[in-house]
Amino acid sequence: MTTFKRLAISVIIALSCNAAMAATQIKIATLVPQNTSWGSKIEAGRQEIAERTDGRVKLKIYYGGVQGHAGKVKQRIRFGQLHGGDFTPTDFQDSMPDLNIYGLPFVFESNEEVAFVRKHMDSALAAGFADEGFVTFGFAGDFAIVLSNVPVRGLDDLRGKQIWLPEGDAISDRAMKKLQLVPNSKPISDVITGLRTGLFDVVAAPPAAAVALQWHTSVKYFTDMPVLYAMSFMAIDKKVFGKLAVEDQTIVTDVLTRVYKEINDSSPADAANAKDALANSGIKSVEPAAGEVERIRTVMAENNRDMARQGLISTAMLDKMQQYIQQFRSENGESDEMVAGQPEAVSGGNQ
Repeated sequence: MTTFKRLAISVIIALSCNAAMAATQIKIATLVPQNTSWGSKIEAGRQEIAERTDGRVKLKIYYGGVQGHAGKVKQRIRFGQLHGGDFTPTDFQDSMPDLNIYGLPFVFESNEEVAFVRKHMDSALAAGFADEGFVTFGFAGDFAIVLSNVPVRGLDDLRGKQIWLPEGDAISDRAMKKLQLVPNSKPISDVITGLRTGLFDVVAAPPAAAVALQWHTSVKYFTDMPVLYAMSFMAIDKKVFGKLAVEDQTIVTDVLTRVYKEINDSSPADAANAKDALANSGIKSVEPAAGEVERIRTVMAENNRDMARQGLISTAMLDKMQQYIQQFRSENGESDEMVAGQPEAVSGGNQ
């Protein structure tokens, strides 16, 4: 072998080694099962990132909650065993309580209303993640409905019932007690068993999530009323993300932001399909009794305002959200009924 050939081979090997060393694997945990609409979008994004970065960035996705609940995922991120995960606002409640503002019970009436408010407020809510050491890529959300083993047509049907709450969800805990329910906080992995054994009478979840997580196999009824707006997001350790080349950071951000927008935009259709799946599986649909949603909104209006006064959420952010809701309803000729959590008089308009 000539000297030139040996040199050429050495250069090729060196370049290959350098390329391999430059590759970064980002390990991300999610509760989402892979064989769902949501999971397929994440998977497509993972493949696109690998292709567009020529293998320099590879996402390793742990689907279906195999890495444990959110608290454990955050702990593993601190230890470097994971680099990111799918989270909900409750998972950042202690450090970023205002993330829970959209999830106050019985505030929103429609997806269009939520979209209008989010257009004005998402950026402010997301701004705090950098201080927490994370990079995020937008929010995806949908309305939670009531799933139960007893028919729920209104407030009286809920009173005294055991309702599952995610661990650490202080805001929902307070709201459920105000409605005279019995909140029971357990890991998400305990929901199916709890429904089957009578530990829980009621859960509130987006219908697509309930189907994906198989919760619908353990309930007999669902009540189609917008209990609260449930939101989730992907967060990646800022230190890990910062080690990527600038062009690769741009690609990852572009792809994951688009993926979460697609997930969010498809939520209404996914919810409709999931409700059909619930009905087709033999679960009975229950209509709220006349006036019951408005009755619960009235109770929640006082409760949400009290939580703001006590510092569980920001009064300023609550006021701003109510102003946008009222603006949307005014511009769309909708009712002027009380917005849950509004003060006695709130001026409209943007802030």
